[in-house]
Amino acid sequence: MSQPQSPAPWYPPTPPEKKGLRTGAIVAIIVGVLVAVIVVGALVAGAYFAGVQQSANLASPNMAITNMSSTYYDNCGVLGNHTTKWYFDATLVNTGGSGYAEVGYNVNGQQVTWNTYYVPSHSELPISDSVRVSDCYGSTTPTYTIVVLSERSA
Repeated sequence: MSQPQSPAPWYPPTPPEKKGLRTGAIVAIIVGVLVAVIVVGALVAGAYFAGVQQSANLASPNMAITNMSSTYYDNCGVLGNHTTKWYFDATLVNTGGSGYAEVGYNVNGQQVTWNTYYVPSHSELPISDSVRVSDCYGSTTPTYTIVVLSERSA
C-alpha cells in the first residue's frame, strides 16, 4: 500500500508588479514643487514691496502756491494805533497724495503768521488769512510772500 500523499505546500500568490513612481521620482517631484513655490513666492513678494514703495511715493503730498494776492490797511495816522492789517489770499495746489501743508505769510521778509491746511490728493484749495502787525510802513511799499513751510502725508 502506498502512503497517502500530503497536499502540496501553500504559497501566497506573487504580488502584482508595482505600477507607480519610484521613490526617487517622488522625491524629485517634491523638490521641484518646493523650488517652484519658493521662486513664485519671491516674485510675488518682490512685486508687493515694489508696489508698496510706489504707493508710498504717490502718497506723498506735493504742494505749491499759486494766485497769491494781498492787501493791507494801515492805521498809522496821528490818531491811529500804529498797526497795519494784512489780508492774504492764494491757492494751494497739491499734485501728490493727500496731506497737510504748513503755510507761512511773510511781510518784508518776516513771518507774520502761519496756518496749516489739509489738501486732498490732486486738488486745489483756496486759502486766506489775515493778521494785524504793529508796524507802519510810511512812504515805502511793503513786500509780501506766501510760502509752503512744510508738508506731510495725511
